[in-house]
Amino acid sequence: MELQKRFLNTINTYNMIKSGDKVIVGVSGGPDSVCLLHLLITFKKQLGIDVYVAHLDHMFRALESKEDTDFVKDLCKRWDVPFFSDRVNVPKFVKESGMSPEDAARRIRYRFFSRVREKIGADKIATGHNQNDHEETILMNIFRGTGLDGLQGIEPVRDYYIRPLIEVPRDAIEEYLKKEGIPTRIDSTNLTTEYFRNSLRLELIPLISQKYCPHLGESLRRLSQISRREISFLKEETKKAWAKSAKSEAFKVTIDVKKFSQLHEAVKYRLVRAAVEKLVGNVKDFEAIHTQLLVDFIEKASAGSRIDLPKKLQGVKEYDCFILTKGNLGETPDYCYTLKVPGEITIEETGISVKAYIQPRSEQDIVNTDPATAYFDYNKIGSDLVIRNRRSGDRFKPLGGTGFKKLKDFFIDEKVPRRKRNEIPVIESDGQIIWVGGMRIDDRYKVTKETKEVLILEIMKFDNGK
Repeated sequence: MELQKRFLNTINTYNMIKSGDKVIVGVSGGPDSVCLLHLLITFKKQLGIDVYVAHLDHMFRALESKEDTDFVKDLCKRWDVPFFSDRVNVPKFVKESGMSPEDAARRIRYRFFSRVREKIGADKIATGHNQNDHEETILMNIFRGTGLDGLQGIEPVRDYYIRPLIEVPRDAIEEYLKKEGIPTRIDSTNLTTEYFRNSLRLELIPLISQKYCPHLGESLRRLSQISRREISFLKEETKKAWAKSAKSEAFKVTIDVKKFSQLHEAVKYRLVRAAVEKLVGNVKDFEAIHTQLLVDFIEKASAGSRIDLPKKLQGVKEYDCFILTKGNLGETPDYCYTLKVPGEITIEETGISVKAYIQPRSEQDIVNTDPATAYFDYNKIGSDLVIRNRRSGDRFKPLGGTGFKKLKDFFIDEKVPRRKRNEIPVIESDGQIIWVGGMRIDDRYKVTKETKEVLILEIMKFDNGK
């Protein structure tokens, strides 16, 4: 039978199933899902799979919904298939969330599928999306102003979701069910033009097909194939660009501004969306306007500028990079510690420790190439040191400079990002700054030929669990 050949060919073409898989079938009781279930049961041994059914009552249609559940339950009993079901008040969720009924139902349904998958340890979840659904989705996305990704329509495989009927037209499914004598349920909400997809299917597509484009479905499928090919290329280019200009860490993505500005516009857009996806798992509700806003911000905003984005994301532009993070980009809280000499202290707020010890001055000149280590004339230093972060009005005399300088101006000249300035330890003795940790000592406390004892300070990173 032609439909069975298409079904098996689709599974093989997209590597949907492998022998030994546990496959959940989402069954509403309608023609598509019932046909899919029958096919998977028919070829169960050939494919080497175990089949399960998941059915959700969305509570949209009161008595009809209950009858749908009973129908699917009886079908599973007859065909000897394990049956899982649940009831969720989706109309209530629609009111609370403000989502459309279609989107709300889909979200709740897929959550239910995931729960069943976890419960039985399933490998795949099969849904009954057919060729017409695929075409309708492309057209819907065009009306919504989609980018290239939306022109793909419904993907045959997405994560552990598979659509074995995606290349089978609706009329072939109905013919198959009729020939096999398999009963199904008809969802009355599918017959009303109140919903966008229904209106498209029942009114607009027949009009376009009859009056303007008799081969509309074929044209939309060709558009999908072309888009998928172009997207494959762009994904590869974005992957290369990411390796050169971006890096991902826990809860943040850092983008090199100079390298980003050299990318093609299309790759820039994909790279920032990839950054969003890395942090929050998807780009749903992160629309084209947000992508444009973010690209412009990275390229045009001045250092220190911040941006708030959907999905609780925040970004900050630094001198040579842009940082996108999930949650708050707040500064390090104020801290102040006393360090005995010799001794060691841990700064929890910044994840560093500072060690102090004394050595006799050797005949050899001190050559320091490690910014995390500093040398001082101990005779000019008080007994205890104070380690803190910056304060308003801080001044010191940078080594090699001609005079005193405000710490704020020093940070600006050194291009220290604003959000990093509170992390940098300021070490003082008797109320005077002797070292801006990891950056510059004060000229007044440097080691000279007259120095007898050398105070050595070392900054070390530690894992503070942040």
